[in-house]
Amino acid sequence: MAEHETEWEHKDKMWTYLIFAFLFVGIIIAINVVWKNPSGAESAFKNFLGLPSYVLALVLLLLGALIFWVGLKMEPDWPEALGAAMIAGSIAWFEKIVGWSHFDFGGLVVIPYLIPLFAFVLLLMYAVRNSR
Repeated sequence: MAEHETEWEHKDKMWTYLIFAFLFVGIIIAINVVWKNPSGAESAFKNFLGLPSYVLALVLLLLGALIFWVGLKMEPDWPEALGAAMIAGSIAWFEKIVGWSHFDFGGLVVIPYLIPLFAFVLLLMYAVRNSR
């Protein structure tokens, strides 16, 4: 019985590492495309599906919340982390849409950067407490 459990744990780790490897390669490719042609990437991103940027940020937020919620029901911890990162990214995106200067409370320019980080950490703390 214990051997069967360790075999499943091994397969879970294998799938987790495989998914992270594909995500890592995708991120590297995206960074390379943006680095080579930033103006082209910006115009393509702005015209993505013809939607306004706030709708795309909202889609990212909702998709991240869905992945986070599903991750709470699963054994591996990576879906919660991915969902939390997507939610934090959408918060940063909304801050950029509104304007970074609107969030520098008390003249501290670091506050807009800390808000998404704080949301990410809070979501991970919640996931650790309430995950299976």
